[in-house]
Amino acid sequence: MSVRGLQRKQSKLWSFAIAGLAVCWWLQPPRLLQVLPVLLLLLLAVLMMALPVGRMSTRPVRFGGAVVLFTTLLYGAVVGSVVGLVAGWLARWVRRDRNDVLLYAPAVVLSAQVSGVLYHHAVPSAGSPLFTWQGWLFVILCAVLFSVGRIVLLWWSDSGHRSSLRQVARAEGIVDGVTLPAIVAVLSVHRQWGWLSVPLFAVLGTTALLAARALIEAHLARRQIRTLQAMHRRLIAHLSPDDLLQDLGTELRRLLLFDRLSLWSYARQEAHLQIIGVYPQDERSAFPAYLQMEGVLGRAVDSAKPMVFTDELRRRCPDLAEVFDGHLFILPLVVHRYLWGLLVLERRAHREPFIMADYQTIQVLVEHLAILLENLRLYRQTMDLAVRDGLTGLLNHRRLHERLKEELSRSLRYHHPMTLLMVDVDYFKRYNDTYGHQQGDEVLRTVAEILRQNVRQSDIVGRYGGEEFMIILPETTKSAAVALAQRLCEIVANTPFPGYPGGAPVRCTISIGVAGYPEDGLTASDLVAAADAALYRAKRFGRNRVVVAP
Repeated sequence: MSVRGLQRKQSKLWSFAIAGLAVCWWLQPPRLLQVLPVLLLLLLAVLMMALPVGRMSTRPVRFGGAVVLFTTLLYGAVVGSVVGLVAGWLARWVRRDRNDVLLYAPAVVLSAQVSGVLYHHAVPSAGSPLFTWQGWLFVILCAVLFSVGRIVLLWWSDSGHRSSLRQVARAEGIVDGVTLPAIVAVLSVHRQWGWLSVPLFAVLGTTALLAARALIEAHLARRQIRTLQAMHRRLIAHLSPDDLLQDLGTELRRLLLFDRLSLWSYARQEAHLQIIGVYPQDERSAFPAYLQMEGVLGRAVDSAKPMVFTDELRRRCPDLAEVFDGHLFILPLVVHRYLWGLLVLERRAHREPFIMADYQTIQVLVEHLAILLENLRLYRQTMDLAVRDGLTGLLNHRRLHERLKEELSRSLRYHHPMTLLMVDVDYFKRYNDTYGHQQGDEVLRTVAEILRQNVRQSDIVGRYGGEEFMIILPETTKSAAVALAQRLCEIVANTPFPGYPGGAPVRCTISIGVAGYPEDGLTASDLVAAADAALYRAKRFGRNRVVVAP
């Protein structure tokens, strides 16, 4: 919902509430009443609207509606409407970051007007329910009518925030469930107690508030446990930080309202932040791959503490204004005092800004996410050590054979061609004996990097053993593979390699044997044998050449 659309809904609700006040005045003019209890109820309504007791899903839970309903049933719809509207306006003035109070107050007042007119029309006995089953029935009926009307109006006014009707009903249902008994009890003794029933309502309301807070905390704990379980399932199933982030974003939206979430890892040596993932995924193109550690982001990394920025404050920070939008909530991900990265939540400018109290809602999840991501990094590092060659970083012999069998199986299933290249560094033993093993290792690393940079992303490069390399080319004919092999020979031959320390560079060449599926072999062992035989002929015929298996 746009800011203009939000303002239109706000104007409509206030217009209807003021018009309803005039209608109530015409139907049921207010009676003379004592000022002190009304002022006490007004103060109570302001506090209850300005200070939510917590959140249920993404909805703030306020007790202001209960105060307005009690005032309406006690003193009439006119007094209840005035208290509700004035309290809403004062609550917005007390807490300027609470924009939704201007939507909450008129929605509560409209619902209270309907309930109040009905109640005082049916129960005209000085605001006290008749001690008959009809009187109790009317109290309950008015409370239900007030609850349903308030829920529908709040859902309509908040539809742009993606709050479902069920979420609104759950949040407001807690208020009604814990305050209705207090309202009924105080109305029952009002005839005997008079205005002293108002302080009694304040006491019972405080008790109800504590009960509501306990329910909200229990709900939050249950939701956090569910989110942790979802993150663990994703981690085990996919071992992908981006997939993990998508599940986390879906669950976090049920706890805290935000529009976009981005995950950044901290590269300490390069002194920058690298993007890991964005929720929702279609927003990924809006972010750069890296962010420099300057200004606010640098302070966020150094302090490793949560930081909140309103939209106005964000615009004053150049490093934030260029990348992010709206209100920001920057959360550091720390594992054993080591900063893993940052989690950044964004909320559109027309919504309420984040507050530090929001961190309590997701603190457990953020801390656990940092541990999961660090464990995932260590797991991947261990897996790389198991399947990659330590010197060149290419796939090792065992993993190469596994990938070759996988690609052969795929080629057999879809009847696609596949080609295998066996690469050997010419005169490598002589080079080692002449210039030393350290220089020989540098030659292997350089050749490996040349092979890796000059093949497709779908091609598979590995170190077969010693100075031999293997390249698997899926969906590639022998003629295309020969062209690639010749280009690799030329690149290596034209690349200077280190010789004696401080001396002139030396020349190094490679020989390549080419074998194709299915003409040269139908199994992995047959294909390797054919490519190896072709490589042997290339070395016997003079080296620095490409030979194709017959």
